[in-house]
Amino acid sequence: MPHLDWYIRAQLKLRHLQLLVALDDYRSAARVAAHLHVTQPAISKMLAAIEKGVEAPLFERTARGLEPTEYGTVLVRHAREIMESLGNAHAEFEDIGGGRLTRVALGALPSTAVFLVPRLVATLEEETDVTGVTIAVREGTMESLLPLLRSAQIDLVIGFLPAKRIGSEYRTEKLYEDPTVVVVRPGHPLTKVRKPAWKHLSDHPMILPSKGSLVRSAIDNFMAEHQVHVARRHLESVSTLANLGVLQLTDSVGFMQAHLARYFVRRGELSILSLELPSVSMNVGLVWMADRQLPAATRKVMDLLVQQAKDLEG
Repeated sequence: MPHLDWYIRAQLKLRHLQLLVALDDYRSAARVAAHLHVTQPAISKMLAAIEKGVEAPLFERTARGLEPTEYGTVLVRHAREIMESLGNAHAEFEDIGGGRLTRVALGALPSTAVFLVPRLVATLEEETDVTGVTIAVREGTMESLLPLLRSAQIDLVIGFLPAKRIGSEYRTEKLYEDPTVVVVRPGHPLTKVRKPAWKHLSDHPMILPSKGSLVRSAIDNFMAEHQVHVARRHLESVSTLANLGVLQLTDSVGFMQAHLARYFVRRGELSILSLELPSVSMNVGLVWMADRQLPAATRKVMDLLVQQAKDLEG
């Protein structure tokens, strides 16, 4: 529908969105006219113009007043989202003008979202000079988070830094090195083996990172080198909670970053096997766009994350 696409992109104005939301709220052209301080004929004329532009009826008259059609419901929902975003922008402008932190959208690996992000939020709440800050978190792999960073849907990524530079459009800062460890549930048969060897893993189903991810490639190479057979019955997942649940209910063997694994060990939810993966160690760091000016809120969050990383290593 090329005409609809052109109309929405080029002709649909903010006043149109305000009208649609008001019509949905008040369900009466007369009440909307009073609310927007315009005449009722102007309301009818503007609605007719929008319906002509989108080539669909948006509201219909009923005994209860104006009711949105199926098309109208969709357009009103998006209009509300846009109006809410603009309202948030206004609030953020005021916060910036007042020297206050505003909103930071973080992309985080599941392995860092569980223990590093909560520490960040707790630290922010303790800061006396921080008011009204909102942290939005999107979990994912580096492959899914970097496109969101490029499109400005997130401001900062906490993720794995590859050995080679990921691109001149990005800037990075290493936080800490995180080795990979082998984890199982407490009481797992392998926890009773005095000196577990890599060959013992071949007898158990595994939980592995998704194919193509940085950690999975390193694990695959290591297991091939040590002739570890991966059973056809295995789980590929980057969901921390799903992996934890499967590990606790089965005899599966999983691979997890050491900081996260130790967090679950302290809670009595996992055990770490004494098997070393010296070549499967990842650098965790911050990634942001090189050509994008960082707001004060984002810089503050970065400083706190760097400090959190130093505390972890200490």
